[in-house]
Amino acid sequence: MMIYEEGMLLRFEPFYFKNGALSKPKYFVVLKYIGGTLMMASLPTSKDHIPMDLTLSQGCVNDVERDVNAYVFDAGNQVTTNSFAFPRRTFIYAEQVDEYGIEYLNAMKSEVINLGKIKPELFQALVDCLRNSKTLKRKYRKLL
Repeated sequence: MMIYEEGMLLRFEPFYFKNGALSKPKYFVVLKYIGGTLMMASLPTSKDHIPMDLTLSQGCVNDVERDVNAYVFDAGNQVTTNSFAFPRRTFIYAEQVDEYGIEYLNAMKSEVINLGKIKPELFQALVDCLRNSKTLKRKYRKLL
């Protein structure tokens, strides 16, 4: 199994951010593998930026009028085929999806922990959620 396969959930110890922010351990979801050199991915976060009046349960949160789009994973729910569960409620925000070059990731010299492949039905729900988001960059929407 290739580590950067679509649907893989990884953890970088540490992850070095492209914007120079302080490195730290970070989850990494491979959304799309493009041509062997580039991938579209998301860095899940436990930071909740969803307005308080919106329902928060596992699944897609999409409020077009307020430009809010996220996929929510509840703490303790198994998300991978090998039973990994996030220890805290975790969010993937459409506007934070980005491209990462394989060379960039390999140059980090970080420990990369393969947490498994996201369950097919969850991964499809995540992709559908992002694809229907107005906050996801158009070029990424087309790739999904």
